[in-house]
Amino acid sequence: MMTIPKLISKAKILRGYQCDKSFYLSMHQKHLEPKPDQKLQALFDQTNRVVEFARQQYSNIYTDSVIVENTPWDFVGALKKTKELLSLKTKVIFEAAFEYKGCFARIDMMIYNPQTERWQISEFKSTTKIKDEHLEDINLQTWIIANAGLPIEKISIFHINNLCTAPNFENLFIEVDVTEKLRELYSGVSNKLNLLFDTIKNESVPNVDLGLHCTKPNPCVFFDHCKSQKNIPIESIFNIPTLNEKKWDLYAKNMIDIFDPRLLETDDLTEKQKRFLDVQKTKKRFTDTAEVKKALSTWQFPLIFLDFETMSYAIPVYEGSRPFQQVPFQFSIHVLNSIDDIKTEHYEFLSDEKDPRLSLTKKLIEIFKNYPQSSSVVAYYAKFEAGCLQDLADYFPQFSDELKSIQERLLDPLPIFREYIYDHQFKDSFSLKSVAPALLGIDASYTGLDIADGGEAQRAYGKLINSSTSDADKKLIITNLLAYCKKDTQVLVDLVIWLFKLDN
Repeated sequence: MMTIPKLISKAKILRGYQCDKSFYLSMHQKHLEPKPDQKLQALFDQTNRVVEFARQQYSNIYTDSVIVENTPWDFVGALKKTKELLSLKTKVIFEAAFEYKGCFARIDMMIYNPQTERWQISEFKSTTKIKDEHLEDINLQTWIIANAGLPIEKISIFHINNLCTAPNFENLFIEVDVTEKLRELYSGVSNKLNLLFDTIKNESVPNVDLGLHCTKPNPCVFFDHCKSQKNIPIESIFNIPTLNEKKWDLYAKNMIDIFDPRLLETDDLTEKQKRFLDVQKTKKRFTDTAEVKKALSTWQFPLIFLDFETMSYAIPVYEGSRPFQQVPFQFSIHVLNSIDDIKTEHYEFLSDEKDPRLSLTKKLIEIFKNYPQSSSVVAYYAKFEAGCLQDLADYFPQFSDELKSIQERLLDPLPIFREYIYDHQFKDSFSLKSVAPALLGIDASYTGLDIADGGEAQRAYGKLINSSTSDADKKLIITNLLAYCKKDTQVLVDLVIWLFKLDN
């Protein structure tokens, strides 16, 4: 029989809620678990910042509060400290720790009611709404805490209010009482845990197939490991774009290989997806030239190619900004005067100011004044640039007319590719980084850039404006940021030229 730790964290147990194989591997084959990549680590850091901010905010309200400060895996020390604080009837406790039958949990905030001699327990979430997994999370915590002997009168989840604007954070969090909601979930906890703990006592790994649970509610860290065990062919349904969750229905029917003739007959695929399937099989690019020409016929030269790089914070730092609002700190512009003369003019802006918005806005308007107001403005997934321009116009009403003029002229080549062009090298993505190298070759690849995507750009900018970053490192970051943003608009120019020259 397999040995298991004396105490297992709530986070590990919740993995088991999603997949008992994932839970088993996390207990007995930890070496298979990859370290968090930068993107995942950034999400962890964001969650920690939100909880820490909430703790500071409510510590100011409840001045007699105490935090159970122990290292993350010092379960025993945290339990001991919590027991001491409870014996002293401490009014408010942050990060209190509890254990029951080997299950360990820490709660973000507990408030004691001396009138009822019961407690309110609360969790803070770095999202703008409550998700089902949040309810499962706090329900498990409640079960552990209640069975550990703590009398509970109220259970709350605090989520972020996306209407809050900096620097007034009084309404940053919205409290939702979930006490009644949890009544229907609470009774099922014991059975779930019994099954999970029986599973990890076995000698063999649970036989769990791939499925929707591999990605929902959270991507499983063992997905690549499990996928490799299934001998999925390189040319598979996982390469079909826009298939989304339907791929799991096809997988369950063992319709995985793109050469499976049943795929052409199934109602699970749309006609467009069957077209993508045909391209994957034949390796012959699909192009509807007539529709491409029609889509391009309204574009007005000179074409102005625009790309923003932005910073987004769960807790906004710029005056008037909201949680998760995309605040631009950089842009690149290429101007193409004519298809016959493909020489372009390039402009760029990058600010390391405390608040980059005013300088960026002025520079942007200054550049656009050099070109006719009839010029089309081109951005890939233009909805993003449109949102940035709208936010700037809202914050700077004195520049609203100029910014909205740019916004109203935005054109987006992304729908052209989605509807009228497909190359097998796109696989399941129409992102710029998939489309460009497939159509233009290796020179359009982002390989070799020190900053190669928007997430990396955001993290690099965070270092740039950090006072502890050395001047030498700042200089290198600036060079890399400028190179990345310029690459975005240059690649887009080349793609649009490619579109215009189809069959010419």
